[in-house]
Amino acid sequence: MDNLAIRGGIWFFVAFILLLASAAGVDWAFSVHMAIGCLAALMAGFASCSGFDFVTQRFPSLSPQAASTYDDDLIRWGLIATVFWGLAGFAVGLLIALQLAFPALNLNLEYTTFGRLRPLHTSAVIFAFGGSALLTTSFYVVQRTCRARLAFPSLARFVSGAISYSSSLRLPAI
Repeated sequence: MDNLAIRGGIWFFVAFILLLASAAGVDWAFSVHMAIGCLAALMAGFASCSGFDFVTQRFPSLSPQAASTYDDDLIRWGLIATVFWGLAGFAVGLLIALQLAFPALNLNLEYTTFGRLRPLHTSAVIFAFGGSALLTTSFYVVQRTCRARLAFPSLARFVSGAISYSSSLRLPAI
């Protein structure tokens, strides 16, 4: 029970301090940011207190089998996203390289010129392929180095999905 009071109490105390800072803020933007921080601290406080079993006076733990295995589904999906964005980015790179050697591959369309496709290639390779590769590698290495599952698997899935999705949004519109 003491663990629950410490765990949730710190977040609620931080939320209270941020609420006071929001109320006492002179600048409008500062007050808004402190209110956002207060909401985030309240959510963290409720999340850290949820799932507490008052009968046994402890937080639920993973089953021994689930705790001894790594979260490889996240790695698998990250690898698929990395390969997809690598193939897409490198295919566009090959096309624009061939356009430099053979200008007829431009097809006389303004949307397939080198100047329009180069940013597409650069963004796809750097942000989508590189970001997915770095994130997937990080998730793999952290689990193996620590010999434990990821602490917040749903957050890791959210970050992995957000990186893949935001990478596709960075591609310039033609």
